[in-house]
Amino acid sequence: MSSTRTVHLVGTIPAESAREAMALVVDRVGDRLGGHIPDGETGNRSNWINRLIESLRTHPDLELKRDGEWTSYTDTPAFRVRRGHRFRSVDLDYHDYFVESWDEFEKVKGELGRPDLLFQVGIPGPIDVAFAAFGFNPIGGLRNARPFEEATAEHIRRIHARAGDQVVYQLEIPIEVEMAIRMRFLGRPGIGWLAGRILDLVEASPEGTRWGFHLCVGDLNHRSFSRLKDAAIPVRLANALIARFPKGRRLEFVHMPFAHAVEPPTTDESFYAPLRNLALHDGVRFAAGFVHEGQDLETQRSIQETIERQVGRPVDVAAACGLGRRDLEHARANLDLSRRLAE
Repeated sequence: MSSTRTVHLVGTIPAESAREAMALVVDRVGDRLGGHIPDGETGNRSNWINRLIESLRTHPDLELKRDGEWTSYTDTPAFRVRRGHRFRSVDLDYHDYFVESWDEFEKVKGELGRPDLLFQVGIPGPIDVAFAAFGFNPIGGLRNARPFEEATAEHIRRIHARAGDQVVYQLEIPIEVEMAIRMRFLGRPGIGWLAGRILDLVEASPEGTRWGFHLCVGDLNHRSFSRLKDAAIPVRLANALIARFPKGRRLEFVHMPFAHAVEPPTTDESFYAPLRNLALHDGVRFAAGFVHEGQDLETQRSIQETIERQVGRPVDVAAACGLGRRDLEHARANLDLSRRLAE
């Protein structure tokens, strides 16, 4: 296990381009940058999966059930399968954006003299996209998840054919976190089933692919989707994912959120106590998503010490989610705070 703290970037950066986003990260984080860097997921990716849901307006097998303006989690477009149609396939764009940013990543890697640096590709959980597309309806989401799963796996295979093991896929799963919260009464079998569904995508990926998990609580308009009472549920889900992780693929990191979007993390030590049960394997890094520019450095260091005491080792530092829902000033402040905490 490494004793060197680094900064983990979740994904989005408020910048105009991949080049600008990566330059901002390098400038603010410097030598505390971890082993992988995202392209900032700029442009219409800054609001995570909104663009994917909006693209379904022209899908021949779907129709709009309820329109929405994305002002909240209840004000989103919701679709249903047209009468007499079958929803069998869907177009995604992960490979297209990878190709668009890959050359810029290789330039940055060369300029930094970091041949070990990996390109981090954010992959929204297929179940998450399906749930959002069908109005956050559990039945509609699970029933129609397969086309999203198959399309996502195909994009990963295409990326892998170009970049091989120079990419780490960050699987982003807020819906599964919320499901785990609601399935608390089902205990270990329910969490195990959920982990199995998540890992179907990893199993379908080529051997040798590298992965990380972002156990997200949501950040639409910088407001969270889920509310954690403490770290117990994400720890249980993470442990189930680690225990069942498919052979032939490599788990690089687990990222866990401790702030709730605009709300800074709690200073209540009991919230973090379940982290003592986190069953990390050697070589799997833990990124603690507690960095929040709304708290002073002293408070943040106290939270960091609490987390590391429970985990039993130094942890990487991160925001709870991507920085794309912040303005540039607050994003810079978060990156600067991240570097100081990593030092």
